[in-house]
Amino acid sequence: MKTYLSKLMRAWLLFAVIPLAAQFSSAQWVQQNAETPENIVEVVTLDSMNALAVGDRNGVLRTTDAGTTWTNQSAAISAPYWWNGISFSGPLNGTIVGDQRIMTTTDGGFTWVNRSVPSTRKCLSVMQTGYASIYVGADSGWIYHTIDTGKTWTGKNISQWPIRSIFAWNSVIEEFLIFALTPFSLCEWGSYPPSSWKESILKNFEGLGSEAFKGTICGYGTSFIVGVQGDLRAAPAIIRRMGADTVWTGVSQGVLHDGTFYGISAPSINNIFVCGDGGMLYKSTNGGDSWNSFTGLTTRRLKAISFCDVNNGFAVGDSGTLLHTNNGGGIVVDVGKAPGPAPKEFLLDQNYPNPFNSTTVISYQLKVKSFITVTVMDLLGREVAILVNEEKPAGSYSVRWNARNFPSGVYFYRLEAEGFSVTKSLLLIK
Repeated sequence: MKTYLSKLMRAWLLFAVIPLAAQFSSAQWVQQNAETPENIVEVVTLDSMNALAVGDRNGVLRTTDAGTTWTNQSAAISAPYWWNGISFSGPLNGTIVGDQRIMTTTDGGFTWVNRSVPSTRKCLSVMQTGYASIYVGADSGWIYHTIDTGKTWTGKNISQWPIRSIFAWNSVIEEFLIFALTPFSLCEWGSYPPSSWKESILKNFEGLGSEAFKGTICGYGTSFIVGVQGDLRAAPAIIRRMGADTVWTGVSQGVLHDGTFYGISAPSINNIFVCGDGGMLYKSTNGGDSWNSFTGLTTRRLKAISFCDVNNGFAVGDSGTLLHTNNGGGIVVDVGKAPGPAPKEFLLDQNYPNPFNSTTVISYQLKVKSFITVTVMDLLGREVAILVNEEKPAGSYSVRWNARNFPSGVYFYRLEAEGFSVTKSLLLIK
C-alpha cells in the first residue's frame, strides 16, 4: 500500500503540482491557535510580523512571528479582567483599556504598566496618538485625554451614549480631526483652530434595532462606519462619507448575509475590510463601492480586524478565533445565488488553490433547484467531510474546506444533485 501511495503521489505531483505552483505559493486566510477559550475583542497589527490582541478573560496576546505563536503577556494580572480596546501610536507605544483599568507599554507590548483611571466609568475605547497622548472613550458619553501617559486626565461629556470607537485624521501638518463614535451619533473635534466637540445624529442608525459599532478613516478624508440596521431585519451596515461631504451614504452592495458588522480596517483608500457575525468577512477593492466575501473561514463572531498595509492583517473573534493573511486575503469568493440567468448545466469546478495548505475553495453550479451534497473522501473512498447537505436554488456557489486537522495526501470531492454526480481529486500538502 505504501508503494502504491508513493507512486500515486509522484504521478499527481508531475501532472498537477508543477502547473499549479503559482497557486500554491499564494496563501489566503489561515486560522491560527492562541490556545485560549476567551473571546478576543480587539486587535492591532503593527507590521508583517508583530501584532497584539486583547480578550475578555484577561488575555493580552502578542505575536512576533505573524501569528504562528502567541504569548499571553498578562501573567502579572492575577484576576480575570475584561479588556475592551487596544491602540498603538507606533511600534513601541501602546495602550489597553478595560472596564476600570488602563495599562500602557513602551516596548511593543512585552511589558505593561498600570496607569491611573480617570473615573469609575467603564473605559470602552482608546486611541493613542503619540508617546504620551492618549484618548479614552467611556460609557455615558465621556471622553478623556492625557498628555503625560495617563498620570493626569482631562475629561468632557460629549454625548448621552457610550463612546465605542475613536479615530482620527491628520488633515494638515500639526492638525488633527478627532472622531468619537457612539451607537447612534458621531462627535467631532478639530485641533486647529481649536474647536468644541460637535455631535451629529447618524440617520443611518436611527431605526429600531440599529446601532453603530466601529469607525475608521483612510486617505483623502474618506470615513467609514459599520454596524447594523435593524428596521426590518438585522442588515449589516456600512456607511461612507467622502472628503468634505456632510452626508453619510450606505455602501453595502454585495453583502448577502444578515447580522452585525463589528470591525473595519482601511489600509488604503481602495482596500477596505469588514467583519462581523457568523464569520462574516468582506473586502472592497474600490473604496467601498462594492464588496466580496471570504467564505467558510469560521462560523464564529468576528469582533475586530486590523491591517498594517494592504497585505498583512488579522481578524479576531469569539472562542479564541484568530485569522491571519499576508496577501490581503487572497482569492475573494462571492457566495449565494449568482446574478443574471441560472446556469445552463450542473458543473463542479477544480478546487482553488490546488495543491493547498489547510484551506481550499470548491465552486459549483446548479441549473435547477436541487437537493445537493458536496462531500470529501480519502483514497480508500471513505467519507471524511460533508461540506454541503441541503436544498439550494439554481445558481453558482462556493464552499471552503478547512483541512487543518487532516493529513497530507490525495483526496476526492464529489457533487451529487438530481441524478448528477461528478468526482474530482485534490491534493493537501502541509
